[in-house]
Amino acid sequence: MEEANIQPNRVTYQRLIAAYCNMGDIEGASKILGFMKTKDLPVTEAVFSALVTGHARSGDMENAENILTVMKEAGIEPGPDTYLALLNAYAEKGDIDHVKRTLEKVEKSDLYLMDRDLLQIIFSFSKAGYPQYVSEILEKITYERRYIPDAMNLILLLVTEKLEDTALQVLLACPVSREDGLSDFGSFFLRHCVTMNTPEEKLKEYCKKLKEAQMHTAPLQFTLQCALVANKADLAKTLMKALKEEGFPVRTHYFWPLLVGHQKKKNVQGIVEVLKGMHEMGVNPDQETYINYVFPSFDSVTSVRAILQENGCLPESNVFSQAELRSEAVNGNLDYVLSFCKYSALAVNLIGVDFSYC
Repeated sequence: MEEANIQPNRVTYQRLIAAYCNMGDIEGASKILGFMKTKDLPVTEAVFSALVTGHARSGDMENAENILTVMKEAGIEPGPDTYLALLNAYAEKGDIDHVKRTLEKVEKSDLYLMDRDLLQIIFSFSKAGYPQYVSEILEKITYERRYIPDAMNLILLLVTEKLEDTALQVLLACPVSREDGLSDFGSFFLRHCVTMNTPEEKLKEYCKKLKEAQMHTAPLQFTLQCALVANKADLAKTLMKALKEEGFPVRTHYFWPLLVGHQKKKNVQGIVEVLKGMHEMGVNPDQETYINYVFPSFDSVTSVRAILQENGCLPESNVFSQAELRSEAVNGNLDYVLSFCKYSALAVNLIGVDFSYC
């Protein structure tokens, strides 16, 4: 920066100190602090807060606590940011007793911690492997006006960090109701769980809990939709089986997004696997499924029949044969149509097929 004739300012040094402190490198932070002093730059609360974090992450909690005394001696009263840094430091150590005592001290002072600050403490506990203390922090939430968006951000972050159980705990604690127009409030959580490949059994359990808490009207169906859009075939099959076990019908069109995903790549084996899955669940493909989503990926209709027969997923009904005939008729293969009509009585079922252009 200096070579480019750009002078580092106070904010530049503060951020450098914060970067060193986040890594627990107090020595590096001290060097930058020395530069600030030589340039007569003021040492602000942001610097002291960073030093609290730095000492804590270097394993020196005693000096982390002493930073507050140093601040007072320098004529700077510790504010919410400094106390939050200390609270997060305790949380990262799993020290719930010191967290409680510090929160009580803040409550008795003129300072005020916002709900988003408490949510940050929840994240620190969770990330450090102490989710058992989350409920005690949730009890102190006052549900300020901006709480819901802040809570949503935390929930998404927890899911990203593979801390889905804690994310659900925070979600279930959100003060929402049908009257707020948030009857499907849990959608963002389920969608992100699908994106982050949350285990199937966990997702099924989350759907159940959200339904019981009236935070989603149709969680299984919504999660299935997310899985289909993301082309996550195994998850989709698991959710379809769960729906069927609960007495909900599994429709043929549920499988279309999976077929489309394989169709784009001309993945014949993938299409066969989807058809096998349909067969296992007792869902029979209709003519539209074959014509629009299966046949286009094969060299010919004849090859489709051979491959499906080989893999044991050729239906016993006449649906496939009818789809064959319709497809060939639409493609103008008159020889095939005439041959088929000559040897099969299925022609009587071809109502709606237009031969006028043949």
